[in-house]
Amino acid sequence: MTDTDFEKTMLQQISDVAWLVRQGDKRLGILNQNVQERYTYINGSDFITFKNKSEVIKHFGNTALFNNKVDKPVCVQDTFFVKGHEIDYPQPFVVDNNHPDYRDDLPLYTKIENSDVYYAAGYYCINFSMGWKHARGPKLTTLLKYGYEGPFKTEIEMKQRIKVLNKIRKNTQKIS
Repeated sequence: MTDTDFEKTMLQQISDVAWLVRQGDKRLGILNQNVQERYTYINGSDFITFKNKSEVIKHFGNTALFNNKVDKPVCVQDTFFVKGHEIDYPQPFVVDNNHPDYRDDLPLYTKIENSDVYYAAGYYCINFSMGWKHARGPKLTTLLKYGYEGPFKTEIEMKQRIKVLNKIRKNTQKIS
């Protein structure tokens, strides 16, 4: 490593005693602290032991190594599911069965922790006055206000059901 590479070396915490050692977007290895306050650095080819933090800092050449850490999460889940239904939101808060507003018939989540605005995971057919329309992850209040069918796990299932519901609606309006 060059001097400039050492300055870029940062730690990304993965537990109380373990860090990913990074340079920019590259993962160089893992640094662990054991119960004797000693450190081990492991990468693809090396296993290096350090007696204390000072030796770690000296090895990587970054005096702020333990102070300036990478804040982004180690791994970000790409897709979230509630009761098998995909959520179209990056970091949802699932309403579990211990929550007072939990509904067994709908996979609910919120976008903000402790929010009282609930969304339903999956695809839905919603009965608006002009006909059945489709929605993905609608608000619970919308479902309850207009009526719905769902949840459906896929968009195709939902669209097939909307066609049937709109045909039924059209036929009942002709009779009336």
